[in-house]
Amino acid sequence: MESSAICNKALDEFKSKISVLTEVRHRHLVLLLGYSTQKLKRILVYEYMPQGELSRHLFHWKNFKLEPLSWKRRLSISLDVARGIEYLQSLAHQSFIYRDLKSSNILLSDDFRAKVSDFGPVKLVPDGGKSIMTQVARTFGYVAPKYASNYLFSLYIYIYIYVYILWT
Repeated sequence: MESSAICNKALDEFKSKISVLTEVRHRHLVLLLGYSTQKLKRILVYEYMPQGELSRHLFHWKNFKLEPLSWKRRLSISLDVARGIEYLQSLAHQSFIYRDLKSSNILLSDDFRAKVSDFGPVKLVPDGGKSIMTQVARTFGYVAPKYASNYLFSLYIYIYIYVYILWT
């Protein structure tokens, strides 16, 4: 009984990812190329991002024999991520609350352009809605306190990403 509930939750999260990725297109969101569902195996096929996860470059650069990110590059990455999140939350035809912002969910291209990935715990904002009650999905520290408008929330996103990427 309990494993069935976990399996259903995983399937719902998988469907949520597919739903979001098929509805939104932005240069700072990872592109879904395809997916497969065979029995309990679920696979998402994303575009190839040769530099991998941002977390490699922030926390494990010595292990991978990488150069540390310059401040200029960190700022560029933080702006890319902020633009992708802003698009999801206020510019897309349907607003989404992205609830799992962390460096392992940010992928980097050859030229270190950042794209947001992993859309599992995304939450739809009702049409015409200005705010939504939500819980922290996985990453603590991201959900803003009550916000009055999309402008304030977008500002919060930019500040959070700037501080997170530049000072980690």
